[in-house]
Amino acid sequence: MKSTLAAIVVLVLIAAAVFVYSSAYVVEEGKQAVITEFGKPVTTVQAPGLKFKKPFIQKVHYLEKRLLPWDGSPESMQTRDKKRIDVNVWARWRIADPMIFFVKVRTEQGGQKILDDLVDSTIRDVVARHKLIDVVRKSNDELLYESEELERSEAEKVTGRGRDDVEEKILRGVDLQEYGMELIKVRIKRVNYVESVRRAVYERMISERLRIARLYESEAQEEKNRILGQTQKELDEIQGEMEQKSAEIRGAADAKVIQLTAQAYGRAPEFYEFLRRLEVFKKTLRGDTRLILSTESDLFRMLKEPGAPPRKY
Repeated sequence: MKSTLAAIVVLVLIAAAVFVYSSAYVVEEGKQAVITEFGKPVTTVQAPGLKFKKPFIQKVHYLEKRLLPWDGSPESMQTRDKKRIDVNVWARWRIADPMIFFVKVRTEQGGQKILDDLVDSTIRDVVARHKLIDVVRKSNDELLYESEELERSEAEKVTGRGRDDVEEKILRGVDLQEYGMELIKVRIKRVNYVESVRRAVYERMISERLRIARLYESEAQEEKNRILGQTQKELDEIQGEMEQKSAEIRGAADAKVIQLTAQAYGRAPEFYEFLRRLEVFKKTLRGDTRLILSTESDLFRMLKEPGAPPRKY
């Protein structure tokens, strides 16, 4: 009897353990649960903690309660100003109504596929209604350009808040209520030209930079010519002043020489007359010189009588 009673107690304990195990479950922080009965959802549980369900006939399906990431693939699309670009967008979403979500979507992977379709189509629609500058920039803050010509050719104003407006319109344009989902945030991760347009843009950038380089070269050559002309003008002025000063110094020196010569000649006229005759002889009589002189010639008289005074007429 005792062994039979013990066996019954053990069986009761095992049955109780199985009952408790099959009816108790835990909802972790950051999770929510959908309870199904024979495969049909009957209730939802969003508060964390230890919970109980009907054993064997009810099943717990856990869903994420926190924000979930969505990262789209780059898609080629056209802006309002006919610019072909690749746009890459990321978003954050959450399961707002677990019952609707479980019935219509079932899993998080299914929610990602719905976002792929709805977000991509909304992005195309919004981008097509905005210019490229609105997708790229957020404000009209002043940009620094390499030249005034480049600023005039590329300066374009942002409409409203630019990219912030585009992202907000994408966020409002995606309606996920019917799927029990909610889109929390949308951000444009990258914007780039498609390959064909990118090559044309690079070629345009290269030609623009070459044009700016030629402009700088012409300005540099003009400045060089101006500096050289100014330098040559200053050199000419210095040369003229130098020649004028030199002529003045030479003139003053010649005047001084003449004055000194006159003073010396006045003190010893016979000596200087003798020197003048020697100078005449030096210039006239050379090794291959032959003279035919008249006896009445002053030069003949000078040769004959070197010390005689000059003849007076």
